[in-house]
Amino acid sequence: MTVAPSRYLFRLGWFIALLAASITLAAPRTLAESPSSGVTISQELAAIRQLMRDSQSAYQSGDRERALRLARQAYLDHFELVEVPLRVADPNFTFAMEVKFAQWRQLIERGAPSSEIERLLLEIENGLVEVERLVGGPGLAAPLFVGLASFSILLREGIEAILVIAALLGFVGTHQPRLRRPLWIGATLAIPASLFTWLALVVVLRVVPIGRELLEIGMSLLAVALMISISLWLLRRIDTRRWMEYLRGHAWEAVATGKASAIALLGFTAVYREGVETAVLYQSLVLMARRLEFWVFLGLLIAALLLMALGWAVLGLGRRLPLRAFLSIAILIIMVLSLAILGHAVWELQMIGYLPISVIQLPNLNRSLLDVLGLHPTREVFLAQATLATAYLAAWGWAGWSWYRSAPARRALGATDRERGIA
Repeated sequence: MTVAPSRYLFRLGWFIALLAASITLAAPRTLAESPSSGVTISQELAAIRQLMRDSQSAYQSGDRERALRLARQAYLDHFELVEVPLRVADPNFTFAMEVKFAQWRQLIERGAPSSEIERLLLEIENGLVEVERLVGGPGLAAPLFVGLASFSILLREGIEAILVIAALLGFVGTHQPRLRRPLWIGATLAIPASLFTWLALVVVLRVVPIGRELLEIGMSLLAVALMISISLWLLRRIDTRRWMEYLRGHAWEAVATGKASAIALLGFTAVYREGVETAVLYQSLVLMARRLEFWVFLGLLIAALLLMALGWAVLGLGRRLPLRAFLSIAILIIMVLSLAILGHAVWELQMIGYLPISVIQLPNLNRSLLDVLGLHPTREVFLAQATLATAYLAAWGWAGWSWYRSAPARRALGATDRERGIA
């Protein structure tokens, strides 16, 4: 019993290492920050944002001369000071920002529609967030959130795979021990298949020249759909007894066939399903957490080490997990991450002109953290996130009510019986 889990966990370790290397290579290189200029850059960017708002207000009220003066002031008095360290970090991006500031002044001079200027200002705002990533430093809150999200993705998917494999092994070992080997073979083959899926996603998003923005938006929306499905699925099975009933029923269907190929396919499917979800979620996380890839890798690495320990404890030593605690924490983090990715998807749709834009003012918090959380300054982003958050609160309320209603039945079963299975 202990030999197969050891080999499986060894291969899992290699898979995690390769996945982490792929994330590191696929992501943009994190550039060195300038600690001494962090405070100054933050002040300059805040001044630019205020001038952008004042200029747009003046333009909408008909004072084009004041609007133009403020636009010039934003560039000459503030952005030029940021350009010095920014040009060292990324000269091409610096030039692109200069062009946008010039376009802003040109639009004011020719009396362009206010909505057209507003769209350009949102593009400049997006660029200012990137400036903060490059030379201003992301602070501590944004990296911690990204690291925690990365940790939670792999940990949740890995725990589910471990529990399913443990349940399958238990039933196969009891009813048809000869089928253990094909089960391990199928589960092991799912590891390189999952890695291949991740690499395929990276290649597709890199080499397809047409509609890359739409591909990234589609990937984000797919990740949101997966996280909503995962969250609701976990809420329905957060009760330990329900989880065990699900696992046992899943395993019994496999054993009933009695065929090695069917067992191998089930082992492959059980692990590969988690691997595909992991690949999609990490791809979306990397797209969202630009220049924070180290923290994605760190969260992944810590989760991988913990999973190897949990896998050895469950598969090798037959230990039981505090399932309810794991699931509750995982659900909450996945929900928050889905809100962030949804905010980014809506924002990108606005940037390419597929959705209208209604600008709002965000609270005066760390801009890198707001960006990571998907809190972009438009009413449409806020409404999309608020709608999903409301649905999540309703789902939590329903799960809590169901848990409360089932309390008498659980008490009647007795403490000993309640702790059987995985508890």
